[in-house]
Amino acid sequence: MRFIVLSIFNSLIAAGPALAQSDYNVGVPKDIIILQSTRDYAAALAGARQAATKLGRPLKLAGYKPNKELGLSASKTVCVEGGYEYPCYTPRGQGGAENSDYLSIEFSDGYAGFAKGYYIVVAALVPPNSAALHQTLARVQRAYPTAYAKRTSVWFGCMH
Repeated sequence: MRFIVLSIFNSLIAAGPALAQSDYNVGVPKDIIILQSTRDYAAALAGARQAATKLGRPLKLAGYKPNKELGLSASKTVCVEGGYEYPCYTPRGQGGAENSDYLSIEFSDGYAGFAKGYYIVVAALVPPNSAALHQTLARVQRAYPTAYAKRTSVWFGCMH
């Protein structure tokens, strides 16, 4: 009997990583709080800077610059050092599916269900229908009444 119990216990321990991986390499639903969308990067940058000041939140551009091929890209050095070909762009939230509350400029092509070709000023990335969504959206809409949340899916898993 002791052998059977130990065998079951060891099987569960060995299966633990496999069970945990069932929630890895999947799309995770998120709501993105959007302040502005435009085809003009300079307009998006001006809007993002103004919003960071107005909302008192950090602006994180992640070193991305406009790129004709991808919309946004990190520098060639950053792409290569990260193991990617140049140009490269990782949309906010991709990989770790983390929640975040800062301003950024993202390229709409990187998100499922978004119209293509737009620079979007993003105020937050939060779980759908969460308290964080409602609180953050209410805070943002006090300064930007037309801000809205749009549902998408971000990748949680390996990016290579």
